[in-house]
Amino acid sequence: MPEPQEPDAGPAVSLDEIDRAQCLELLGTTSVGRVAFLVEGRPVILPVNYAVDGETIVFRTAEDTVLNQVALQAVAFEVDRIDETSRTGWSVLAQGVAQDVSQAIDTKSERLRALALVSWAPGQRHRWFGIKADVLTGRRLR
Repeated sequence: MPEPQEPDAGPAVSLDEIDRAQCLELLGTTSVGRVAFLVEGRPVILPVNYAVDGETIVFRTAEDTVLNQVALQAVAFEVDRIDETSRTGWSVLAQGVAQDVSQAIDTKSERLRALALVSWAPGQRHRWFGIKADVLTGRRLR
């Protein structure tokens, strides 16, 4: 039996880790990411518009969405940029606990709610969540 052949891998590339400072910088270059969390023990990943304040990722949602279940839950948040033609790109993964800052009256929560965060989804988005990036990792494919 002939050995199976691997598909053409394309141009030679390297896979490099991205340090925390660069990860934070890359988080600020886009406005759509994905939040991963558990609902009834099953993983859910949803896209959100977001903003970054220091090491905190902020997103909004409506009162009646499944995203409200992230409150006080350990979550993962990912953003990336991929160029399929050159087979290059980067990915940043943040992990932390989602905090509902919708009605908190502390200075940080008020600052987070003042961010210019435009949601592409229709309807009112009055629930605000912040994810402090306790773990922040990234990889770049060159």
